[in-house]
Amino acid sequence: MTDHINNVERKLIDNLRHGKYRTVDGIDSGSAWTSGSVEVYGQFPETVDIKYPCVVLELRANGTEEQFYGQSITSGASVPAIGELYGVGFDVWCAVDIESSVTVDATPYKQRRLMNYLMLNTANIVMDCDFGDTSTTPYTEVVDRHYTGFRDIGYNPDTEVWFARASLLITFKNAR
Repeated sequence: MTDHINNVERKLIDNLRHGKYRTVDGIDSGSAWTSGSVEVYGQFPETVDIKYPCVVLELRANGTEEQFYGQSITSGASVPAIGELYGVGFDVWCAVDIESSVTVDATPYKQRRLMNYLMLNTANIVMDCDFGDTSTTPYTEVVDRHYTGFRDIGYNPDTEVWFARASLLITFKNAR
């Protein structure tokens, strides 16, 4: 049985680490991402281990959006299978501290400007994530994704950290 939840989570983390998303000209890898200036975590790190600026992808829910439970579905092939549509939910956090600085096209981005840059590029990456095609193994057929956009945008004066959170729900076919 294919571990679809792990495949989805791993692909999102990999794309966030490499800054991969599509543009009109093809695949773009943002210079801030590929230069190693942005840390990406698959869960919240210990406070002493966190490095800024960062993006944290946190698995928050699974089993949401269950539909067609135990019924016939087709999953990337013409042969019917038993399965359902299954959903997983993630929170995506962006954070920068007072000392964070990333140079983009010879311009230094800091504080709120850097935060805006992270939010926009993170949204591009998670919404454009390609979860593979039928020629790859394992294959996860994503049928829908809902992205809430960043909210809870704020600043903590005690830690001097700007932060923002978005939620993402990804629904895929779970053939058994």
